[in-house]
Amino acid sequence: MYRKILNMTISYYILIIMATKKTTISLAPSESEKVEGLIAEGKFTSKSDVFRTSFRMMLEEKPEYKIDLAVYFYKTGKISLGRAVEISGLSREEFNEVLERKGVKKPIDKKKDEEKKVEELRENIE
Repeated sequence: MYRKILNMTISYYILIIMATKKTTISLAPSESEKVEGLIAEGKFTSKSDVFRTSFRMMLEEKPEYKIDLAVYFYKTGKISLGRAVEISGLSREEFNEVLERKGVKKPIDKKKDEEKKVEELRENIE
């Protein structure tokens, strides 16, 4: 249950990241009328509210989309590996396997890389 709540919260934060950009969508007249009807009946406050809710429900219904989003945000450098694992709902090991299957290379941790170089220099001095 807690995992579901966490995933819903994560999905909400994904929406917040995406909500800062204005997006225009086109709907068939019949679909647009349905949206207007739901707003008129008080189910939603706006067209944006309909879209955000629909997007959140889609992510809940299709958890593989969360994985796709986590991979996208990770490979574009928008989130850390830890955050990507949280969004995906997978274990770190499972997420690393997904990255490998998709051919996503992990960025080199500069701090660890520098520490390794320093250690090598120390070994060469001794």
